[in-house]
Amino acid sequence: MGGQSKLLPPTWVTFLKTITANKLKFNGVLGVVISGSIVVAFVNYRRKKQEAALIHAIGRRAQPAENKDNKRARVAVNTVFFRRLLNILKICIPKFYCKETFYATILTVLLVSRTILSVMIAENTGLIAEAMVSRDWQAFAEGVLHGLKYTTSVLSLLFRRRLTMHVNNEYLRGVNFYKACNLGGDSRIDSADQRVTADIEKFSTAISELYTSLSKPTLDVILFTKKLSSITGWQGPMLMYAYFFVSGVIKKFVMPPLGRLTAIESELEGSYRTAHQRLISNSEEIAFYDGSSKEKTILNQLFINIFRHSSYVYYLKCLIGVFDGLLMKYWASIVGYAVMASPMLFGTGSSSRSPTELTNDYIRNSSYLMGLATAVGQLVLVGNKITSLAGNTSRVSELLEMVKYLDKVGNEPFEVKEESHAVMAEQEKEQFEKASENEREFLIQWKARIDQLRERLSAQDGGRRNTASDKGGKVILGNKIEFDHVDIVSPEGKLLVKDLCFEVPPGRNVMVTGPNGSGKSSLFRVVGELWPLHNGRMIKPRNNDFLFVPQKPYQVLGTLRDQIIYPDTPTQMAQAGITDADLQSLLDLVDPSHTISNQWQMDEVKDWIQTFSGGQKQRVAMARLFYHKPQFAILDECTSAVSEEVEGKIYETCKQLGITLFTVSHRRVLQRYHDYQLRFDGSGGYEWTKINHEEDK
Repeated sequence: MGGQSKLLPPTWVTFLKTITANKLKFNGVLGVVISGSIVVAFVNYRRKKQEAALIHAIGRRAQPAENKDNKRARVAVNTVFFRRLLNILKICIPKFYCKETFYATILTVLLVSRTILSVMIAENTGLIAEAMVSRDWQAFAEGVLHGLKYTTSVLSLLFRRRLTMHVNNEYLRGVNFYKACNLGGDSRIDSADQRVTADIEKFSTAISELYTSLSKPTLDVILFTKKLSSITGWQGPMLMYAYFFVSGVIKKFVMPPLGRLTAIESELEGSYRTAHQRLISNSEEIAFYDGSSKEKTILNQLFINIFRHSSYVYYLKCLIGVFDGLLMKYWASIVGYAVMASPMLFGTGSSSRSPTELTNDYIRNSSYLMGLATAVGQLVLVGNKITSLAGNTSRVSELLEMVKYLDKVGNEPFEVKEESHAVMAEQEKEQFEKASENEREFLIQWKARIDQLRERLSAQDGGRRNTASDKGGKVILGNKIEFDHVDIVSPEGKLLVKDLCFEVPPGRNVMVTGPNGSGKSSLFRVVGELWPLHNGRMIKPRNNDFLFVPQKPYQVLGTLRDQIIYPDTPTQMAQAGITDADLQSLLDLVDPSHTISNQWQMDEVKDWIQTFSGGQKQRVAMARLFYHKPQFAILDECTSAVSEEVEGKIYETCKQLGITLFTVSHRRVLQRYHDYQLRFDGSGGYEWTKINHEEDK
């Protein structure tokens, strides 16, 4: 110590000597400081509850569903939790003679061995203080610990296998997977993939670790209580139990809802994963819309939701950890001194024992007391794991319950709406006749506004994507679409169309037909520069001067307003001077009966893929087309779910707005709205013919 003190500054040496001389006072001051810090931290926790409420609201907006509040209200350690847990455990351990039971038995034997080993070490500590733990005992203890970890991991894996197989059997029975995701209505299961994969894994790990955490301390309590009672009498253990009972009551009062927070975390993770799946499933539509910026904003916001929520949960767990350490170590040690002195306080000790025997008793009792305090403390801390397990149990159980419910009632007939399609079509026809003059004035003004906006944006950039390459054909920007000796080749190297030549100036509508796989969609992938130009020359407008509308239009995560203005943001919409009233007018063009606006507000957030009907999706997609008013539009069977009156209104509106159309369809009735027909034969050939409208009359 003297050699080391020479290396320290004099001030430090004086400080260390002061601490050594006044160790008891220093420990007392340190305890007061720690206790005060805990009180301040939990006051801060109460203040941060508002932030938790905000994160909760963000999570609901990320993945909306009407009945979420009811589900979350059940995420607690109550009778519902234990009933659900028992049902899942019956799946994990279906019978007494199974592999899971075998590994659970091995784990129990190892837990008992570790407890017995702890008692033997305590005995050795009391008998031979200078060799409290020999190298052989230590090696054996480490071996038992490794065996516990291995067996716990294997048991977790077995639980996961058993539970996953059961869920897959129920989830994939018949068309239950479809019913759970599409026919559940308000009770539809969200993020089913997250529940089947990550949530089952978390539950299996948590339940296997819970068994270890619960079994070992229970055995320790029984054995160490028996040992301490024989030495200190029943007063010693009872004093420790009374302290931990009071500690448990205090902890329950300040304990945050970890089960609910765990369920919200899984939901946010599921929303983030679902958003990436939507990106993959709708990649072509998003690419045509050039919606990468919008999708990046959505994905980043969903991840920020996870980050904020997880940060808040880690903050709470940090406070809980510090508070648990204070309860189970610092304050518990003070109670431990009282237990150590209980033989003398209650007259159960012997005053005739020698100093050597008293030393032996002190060291042995200290080991017993430490083991008992640790065991009881672990039982108190198990509450944290049970609360977190409640969240995982809720997520897995909701999937099983919903699939089971839909398996019984999912085949019931759908309820017929009051208004039939024929009645709605007649009402729309009347509305079209009444509103024609007002719509004509609005469309004239709207066309002028968007043309001015497009001219201003054109001066700022020359396009949205740059796919220039030294190889392949030549792409030239222009105000028309022209193919000059172009071969359309698929990524697999298949020649779809050979030596394609045609020209489409503004105002010339073209109808594209041909068998499946003949190159209809591939033509527009080349126009949109999703595929490179193989050879020849192509003249095309800027990428933001044409729009692709598929048969199943893409529905973005967000509000009803977002569905119409995608990929623009509300900020960009406001900067362009466009209001919600303008959007409503655009929507009324294809929805004169106001079926959409009467049900939802512009700021309302829904899972629109499930909320909209097929016809409503196509109407909103047409409103999106009118909003952007591109120079060219590609309509890929996108009017198949609307009435003839709405379909005619769509084509008339496109003509008034000056939108040139490429329509992919085999319906001859649509030829009246087009000037030319481009037909692919599926063998590399094509026909470019002018449509004779006299034949349609």
